[in-house]
Amino acid sequence: MDRYANIKPWNHNRVRLQVPEQELDYVNASTIRLDPLGDRSLPPLRYIAMQSPKILSLNYVWRMVAEQTSSPSVIVQLTNMKEGGAVKCDKYFPDDADETAWNLNEDNIWNDDWRVQLAHESLEELAEGAIEKRKLLLHIEGEAEPRVVWNLLYTPWPDFGVPTAGDLESLFEFMAISRVHTGPSSPRIIHCGAGVGRTGTFICLERLMRELDVGTLEAPTETDPRSQPDLIFNTVDTLRQQRRSMVQSEAQYRFLYDVMRTLWQDKYGIVPEGGG
Repeated sequence: MDRYANIKPWNHNRVRLQVPEQELDYVNASTIRLDPLGDRSLPPLRYIAMQSPKILSLNYVWRMVAEQTSSPSVIVQLTNMKEGGAVKCDKYFPDDADETAWNLNEDNIWNDDWRVQLAHESLEELAEGAIEKRKLLLHIEGEAEPRVVWNLLYTPWPDFGVPTAGDLESLFEFMAISRVHTGPSSPRIIHCGAGVGRTGTFICLERLMRELDVGTLEAPTETDPRSQPDLIFNTVDTLRQQRRSMVQSEAQYRFLYDVMRTLWQDKYGIVPEGGG
């Protein structure tokens, strides 16, 4: 079920499938909530961070999607299916309009006759291929209309690494697309391979960018900046209380500081030291 056995969700906020008692309710996924720090009128940011699906977990993942989201919903995929010759994510949706729709849970693994059909509707490439936007249709038995699920794939982000400076424009576009396509009542589902490194960095960066936009990260003052709270450190700490190892590598941690420093300088018109 787990792609990486050393990355388990905390028990207090793991996603539990709504299945009959004594049946397996496990999927390697964690609910994530980040409350606003500046403008308290803003809604909390809500996500589900998960490991990439395996063949064995495919039915469990799609049951989670059906139970935890409403139409339209978004799955943010930050890993390619294969990277460096290794499988990072098994195919978990039909990826071609000509491919026959998938019938999920044909073996009735929870003994409750839950039935779903998954079909591919369309594929669009954006940002010179950095972004793949797939529209999937989730037909749940007993519901009159199929649900729309967007699978959004960002291809340039390496495992344990960070996007290059040249990729930031497409990354910001990708983040905006994921927000626009998500229904107001649905958390976005985010995954990379283990669901902690790139996933945690994506979530953390989005939270920090929103706080910068609303003025939580203030313009420079005479106050010693070392006396101010470190919003990046605090956000990573908050994420790790909800899912272990979020923002996994030193490079990803540094990336957050580098990007936010640049965005903060741009917002307040600050010329970097050595700049002209």
